[in-house]
Amino acid sequence: MRLGLLGKTDVMIEDLFDDLEVNHIGIIIPLNMRESIERESGNRFVEDKIQGVSVCFVWDDHLKIHKEYITKEGRAAGYRLGFNHVCYDIDSKDELKRLHNIFLKKRIGIRLTLPEASPTQQCNIVSFYKIVGLGIVEFNIVNSYV
Repeated sequence: MRLGLLGKTDVMIEDLFDDLEVNHIGIIIPLNMRESIERESGNRFVEDKIQGVSVCFVWDDHLKIHKEYITKEGRAAGYRLGFNHVCYDIDSKDELKRLHNIFLKKRIGIRLTLPEASPTQQCNIVSFYKIVGLGIVEFNIVNSYV
């Protein structure tokens, strides 16, 4: 388990995320940008039927991170264009459960979605939270299967 602080009760919110690896950042785009992103990146959008959006992961050499472009439709129809969330890799459903309990106990976060399978190769099982001071955070459960 990467997150050695989960068992402690006196942990600051920033400390909970220090040891986690960022998987990607999510960016909401207008539908009319889809073709140009595919053309410029050489990557294709994938339909996410659960969220009702299309997503495309593109590696950013300057940021050294993947950017997930998300079309502004379905679940994302009411979202602002631009930065939407950060996604962290976690090892297991048990790790997510421990984080979930800390968020509830400290009243610093609420779950937005139950864990669900991602249609992409970049992520596995994902769950979204709204975290006080951070905004929307996605957790990618690396070692888990539906």
